[in-house]
Amino acid sequence: MSTSSPGGPVTVIVHRRVKPGTEVRFEAWLHGVTAEAMRFPGNLGVNVLRPPSAATGDYVLIFRFDSYPHLQAWEESPVRAEWLARALEFTVGEVRIRKETGLEYWFDAPGQSRPPPRHKMVLVTVLGIYPLLILVMPLLRSVFRGLPELLAALMSAVVVVSLMTYAMMPLLTRLLAPWLFPSAPKAAPEPRP
Repeated sequence: MSTSSPGGPVTVIVHRRVKPGTEVRFEAWLHGVTAEAMRFPGNLGVNVLRPPSAATGDYVLIFRFDSYPHLQAWEESPVRAEWLARALEFTVGEVRIRKETGLEYWFDAPGQSRPPPRHKMVLVTVLGIYPLLILVMPLLRSVFRGLPELLAALMSAVVVVSLMTYAMMPLLTRLLAPWLFPSAPKAAPEPRP
């Protein structure tokens, strides 16, 4: 968890496992809790990643706030506490929560409790964005030709960030995992008597 930049944007990633047979009620809860969170000052949006099957995976809720104090207002609110209490009847296991600021969101690797060093995150992010700028941007310019310039720029940003989040960064993080997340040095074996 990283909250080193309390003045900048912060992302909270929540993993919840749903009791089999309660998926419809959980989806109704999900709609309600996201609507409430989005009413809070500083909320930048909520995304939900659904598992292929509720029996085999977690729902992942991604809350984004423009600052740590705005996130804290949501987390300490009676409204959130009430919604969390409602979720107990159709969720199982322990809820997993992670807070991240900046680039850490793209460097989520199973079994890793800490993000890689910032210089590595910057290099891998550039490695992901550069081909998109070279290959995808010319295509997007032709697709969005005729739209007002600001709208075309917004649409291009949505496409590039989506490709980075769902395609490039998962691929690069997986391919470069040994460099990004080097294992701790192994202790030398003790000499045998």
